[in-house]
Amino acid sequence: MTIIKTEFDAILLYGIDHITGLDGLIIESRGGTKQSNNYRNPEHSLLLAYVLKKIQNANVSDLEIYVASNSSNYKNIDDRKVLYDGDFKINLNSITDFESFLKSIKKSVKQSGQKKGSTGGNSTKRITLYSKTENLKYLFTSDVEVQLNKQTESELEYIYQRIKKRLRQSKFRKELLEAYDNTCAVSKSKVLPLLEAAHIHPYSGVHTSVVTNGILLRSDIHDLFDIYLEGKRLINISADYKIEVHSSLEGSEYWDYNGKDLKLPVSTNNYPKFS
Repeated sequence: MTIIKTEFDAILLYGIDHITGLDGLIIESRGGTKQSNNYRNPEHSLLLAYVLKKIQNANVSDLEIYVASNSSNYKNIDDRKVLYDGDFKINLNSITDFESFLKSIKKSVKQSGQKKGSTGGNSTKRITLYSKTENLKYLFTSDVEVQLNKQTESELEYIYQRIKKRLRQSKFRKELLEAYDNTCAVSKSKVLPLLEAAHIHPYSGVHTSVVTNGILLRSDIHDLFDIYLEGKRLINISADYKIEVHSSLEGSEYWDYNGKDLKLPVSTNNYPKFS
């Protein structure tokens, strides 16, 4: 079984699933199993959304999804198939409303294996994703990013928002919250829902999501930190940890931060590196 690292506080697996016998991607249930108790996944739903979107971007046309939970409610592998629009082979090229598709899949997973008359269900069941034609493992282990040139503007906005949510909930963010004492390095805000993990150098893999390549910033300041005008960030940090506000923001509320010291982590080992 191969462990595929992700930006989530979770682990994605690839290998032969012992329940279905299929060689595919495996998203472990929230509670885990006796066989894989170390792979508990508190961000099951978010990871599922990310995985499905990346598979769609790769134009996979024969995705099969199976519920791979240990349960006596399933008589055979056909009972474990997750249907979408009446078919268990899902052509992701035909999906025009990804959010509705995702809701439908989650609903099918939740209802899978329910006994007649049951109203409950676990929407975070163990799931296996399989394709006969596509190497799903390659999509998540190669350094090649799936191109988004076929996405509409609304779909790109959806992806952007999911990525921002992923960063807010990731291990990277948790480490920055601890390093910066739950405080925005620029505004000194302590409103946790607004604090985000900002990469100094752009994300290019898990190895770049380390505390020294990050700053904890309030969401609006994070946006300004990521936006460049005339080759300069709208909010920048100098080598001696001074806040530099772009001249185009003079007269705004952000100008008050110009020239002030950045709030640094408690430990010098966690100081941000800009070189």
